[in-house]
Amino acid sequence: MALIRTKGLVIRETYVGEADKILTLLTEDIGKVSVSARGARKNSRNSYGTQILTYGQYILFKGRNSLILDGCDILASFYDLANDLERFTYAAHMIEMASDAASDDQTSARVLNLLLHGLNALNKGREPLLVSSSFTMKLMQICGYPPHVTSCVSCHEKELDRIYFSFSKCGFACENCAKTLNDVVPITTGTAKAILHVLCSDNPGVFGFNLSPENLKSFSDISNRYIADRFDKKYGKLDYLKEISQAAYHMGENL
Repeated sequence: MALIRTKGLVIRETYVGEADKILTLLTEDIGKVSVSARGARKNSRNSYGTQILTYGQYILFKGRNSLILDGCDILASFYDLANDLERFTYAAHMIEMASDAASDDQTSARVLNLLLHGLNALNKGREPLLVSSSFTMKLMQICGYPPHVTSCVSCHEKELDRIYFSFSKCGFACENCAKTLNDVVPITTGTAKAILHVLCSDNPGVFGFNLSPENLKSFSDISNRYIADRFDKKYGKLDYLKEISQAAYHMGENL
């Protein structure tokens, strides 16, 4: 029986029957894989390392129809994020995007590395909206969709007095070209610098900066819309936090 040894992060766990789990692992060398963890819901050796947000060295073997978990050495666990609803929701949002981006073995390794640094930043108390927005923009670069930021995407002018972001052209636009383009929003110098920082940084430097609330909102709006346009998908997990915040606000008004 040939064994497969790989490092990976549990990004999904699904209960099967009374005792088993099906895990989705994002790995560094065999891509995104589904793994059967027999007896993982009971007090067995296969329960070790099967929780979501666990990063470990996994030993697998090929069964008739699937990969089967044979053992695991835990390297890191981010499960404590589950104790904080806000941070856990942001972690789930990042995992969903990472899962969609992990299209092949080579991409999966880079996505996994970025995700681990992002989860570590959340674990250390970094601003979750900044972490997830930076993760999103860097993920687009890894997937081959970096926005054009070295000049105006339309006329290629490098000196931009006022900067706009064009979603239709995927990059920065000057004031004159912005008048002729669809789906354009003005951005501040601070927001532009944030985008540049993320695209030019290696992990973990992607998450090592701060933004004012105004610039952070703009950066977040651009990052979230950019990935939604490129992947043709609306990511809605963060809407749950908005609903909770609105409900809490209205309850406070009624007290």
